[in-house]
Amino acid sequence: MSVKIALILIRFIENRVQQLALRRMYPASRSFLRRNMVLLPLLAVLLALAPALWNELDWSTLSASIQQQDDSEQARLKHAQELMTIRGWLDTLPEGARPVGEQLFHMCTEKKSAARIARAYGDFSWILDRAELETALLSRNSTQFQGDYCRVGSRIEIPVPVLRPIDNQPLNWSVTEPIHAIYLQGMNFRPSRLQREVRRLKSIGANGVVFDVKDIIGVVNYRSGVAEVEQLRRHAPPISNLPRTIHFLHEQGIYVIARMALFQDENLAIRRPDLAIKDGGAPDGILLVKGKPLWVDPGREEVQQYNLKIVQELVDMGVDEIQFDYVRYPAEGDLSKVTYYKLQNPAQKTDNLVRFLSRAREIVHGSNVKTSIDIFGIVAWGEEVDIRATGQRIERLAQHVDIISPMLYPSHFSFGFDGFDNPADQGYHFYYEGVKRILAKTDSQIVVRPWLQAFRWRVKNYDENYIIKQILGSDAGGGRGWMMWNAGNDYEIVYRALRNRPIPATPDSQPARDVATDGDGVTLGD
Repeated sequence: MSVKIALILIRFIENRVQQLALRRMYPASRSFLRRNMVLLPLLAVLLALAPALWNELDWSTLSASIQQQDDSEQARLKHAQELMTIRGWLDTLPEGARPVGEQLFHMCTEKKSAARIARAYGDFSWILDRAELETALLSRNSTQFQGDYCRVGSRIEIPVPVLRPIDNQPLNWSVTEPIHAIYLQGMNFRPSRLQREVRRLKSIGANGVVFDVKDIIGVVNYRSGVAEVEQLRRHAPPISNLPRTIHFLHEQGIYVIARMALFQDENLAIRRPDLAIKDGGAPDGILLVKGKPLWVDPGREEVQQYNLKIVQELVDMGVDEIQFDYVRYPAEGDLSKVTYYKLQNPAQKTDNLVRFLSRAREIVHGSNVKTSIDIFGIVAWGEEVDIRATGQRIERLAQHVDIISPMLYPSHFSFGFDGFDNPADQGYHFYYEGVKRILAKTDSQIVVRPWLQAFRWRVKNYDENYIIKQILGSDAGGGRGWMMWNAGNDYEIVYRALRNRPIPATPDSQPARDVATDGDGVTLGD
């Protein structure tokens, strides 16, 4: 009996304390404390009963009861938070929208065309392409439209509606899973083009897309929730709804790689000249490349924080991988009078890059989002002059990422390099040697997934066989997967090459080197 009385007293005191806390937050009566002086004798009674309570209580049952109450309370809080999130989402619906259960309707109070309704509800339907949504609207609501316009007073059903915020999760593939991807500019990461590319990718057995979330102009290609991004924006974002686009790609089994150009950022350098790299020989004291202020200083805290906030947003959106490009200092142009922020020696360039990558790694920790870096191809050969200029010392950077993606484009090696008159023609050699050298410099756990040359610059015989030779070279060197780079996003030759020849499996070991080759490292008869 004493246990029951004590529990009643405890509950009474708990309720009074909660009221007291609320009154302290929102004082309404000076007599409140006076009325609650009854708490003192109740506490005295509770203390007097303490010895008997100690012996009577079934502690395991009480503990289970308390845990059950805690779980129930947490479930209620989570449900309340979800409802608030959904209500906030529904508050963004277009004017005239009316959700009913799991359906969404537009109330036609004035004549509107199907195209106009499709534009208004583009973010609230799983149909990715706006033209397809318009067609579906007309088909689903044939009697509610007169010609191309809705009938005033009618109720238009929105096909396949999105009625709550999209919660994407990474595909969580193993980091060793070979990814075969193409690169798309932000302008081409749009529904009609994307749907076409997904069909073509799947036709050749490829499974990934790389797209620009922030390009070298500094354009963040989606509408961002990061305040600084929108405050400094000079260009409209071409990607209308990034979470829905990621969801579409995941539904198709496509691995999503978000490419971020870090420290070459023309937009940030123009809008925040105080963050740009300083050049004593330039008219305004800011480094110009081809007459433009392209670079911000990697050592400045504000520069790093700006990019880290975007990293956090991409993690929240559920991309599979964040790929850092231009994770380096500039190496082109006249740098003789350039000074970098708090930099006393070239080794500190690598320190600043490592500082950024380690902080990005902390952000993605536990999210299943992977990080990767693009590096100059020449760095694989360990040319110290290039390492000192860029700060890209592979041995150190590799410790803070999951994947390294060297840009081993044969056309970018100087004439005569490695003994070849025209390196651009040596697709197999540079991918085999480059990947092998990077693996030799790094931890055995790192994955090397190179960028392949999908453009004809300097190549005498750019054809389907050229694509295949690069793939074979990379695989033989120990690469896992690849990404095709064409700045104009023209991949006709790539698709033709891989339709005629299936994507080679990634080997676990390097092949013997004593086979007869055709001079480009490819076994005769291939």
